[in-house]
Amino acid sequence: MRRLTDFAINLKYAFRFHKPLLTLRLTKTVLRSYVFKRTPLRYVDFCLDFTCNLNCQHCFAQALKRSDCRTISIDEYRDIAEQCMALGVVNFSFQGGEPLLIENLSEIIGVFEPQRNLISVTTNGTLLTEPKIKELKKMGVDILTVSLDSSIASEHDTFRGVNGSFEKTLRGITLALKNGLRVTIGCVVTHASLRSEGFLGLINTAQRLKSVLYIILPVAAGRWANRKDIYLTDSDLLFIDELTRKYKYVRTDFLGNLGGYGCGAAKEILYITPYGDVLTCPFVHISFGNVLNERLSVIRKRALKNGYFAGYHKKCLASTDEDFIRLYLSKTLTANRLPLRWDEVFNEGAI
Repeated sequence: MRRLTDFAINLKYAFRFHKPLLTLRLTKTVLRSYVFKRTPLRYVDFCLDFTCNLNCQHCFAQALKRSDCRTISIDEYRDIAEQCMALGVVNFSFQGGEPLLIENLSEIIGVFEPQRNLISVTTNGTLLTEPKIKELKKMGVDILTVSLDSSIASEHDTFRGVNGSFEKTLRGITLALKNGLRVTIGCVVTHASLRSEGFLGLINTAQRLKSVLYIILPVAAGRWANRKDIYLTDSDLLFIDELTRKYKYVRTDFLGNLGGYGCGAAKEILYITPYGDVLTCPFVHISFGNVLNERLSVIRKRALKNGYFAGYHKKCLASTDEDFIRLYLSKTLTANRLPLRWDEVFNEGAI
């Protein structure tokens, strides 16, 4: 029953019948996965720039930001998009920083052929006005993932570092839904916030809006580097599992895979920085190559040879796998330059 519910939610967000070419590609992808058990790379998340209008407590933008590297050009994005689609990608996501601050966002999205692909944008929601939402729809954007970390305005504003951000974000979500965009809500939880009134209130908000609430697990990176108090306990993880079973609109990334249950990093998902570094996850600051220097297919194969990414790992590597954090991720916390190259991090036993 849970698998059917997950599939129904995925279907609601993925299929766009006004995009027949996307519908055809999605149908082929689903058939390959469910019938022929061949799960392709399906989702690539692009960080376009690290500039932002908020000042979030958990931000890792400065850790990955570089002043000595050029960013990907439009023509290079076009080539990367073709490489992604050749590997089966049907969902392109764009984030920052705050992507709505990027002047040529429309031009960038355009090279990813929105008529053939599912397009999502991750935003803090504070810049979502009705004209902006209509502009996003015209670009071909299908889904907005909006960051909302508490149902209590003061808690959200404190976490995001700007007073009034809660009201702007909630208004933006309402406007997006009114104008026909799908919305998912992304909420970062910690051991301290998981059972709080503010978080539990978000569940009610998601149910009321009939929008997915994605629980984002905490990672000790960026401004949270070495913050061990944020980590979830086994009891916390069981509680999250109970919530995903009880509320159909409450989910984790593990429930979004076409293939097995678990971490989809490298298998179904990749993250690419503005400078072309290819990471398996936004929170694992280890690069398996640079798409400006190598083909994406070569880089992905390299990642899939690593024992942690070869299968659907049952723990979040960046947040809940103590061995992975201690042996490998910890190396990124003391690095002078990120991301680290894969061969700087992993020993032969992990490959």
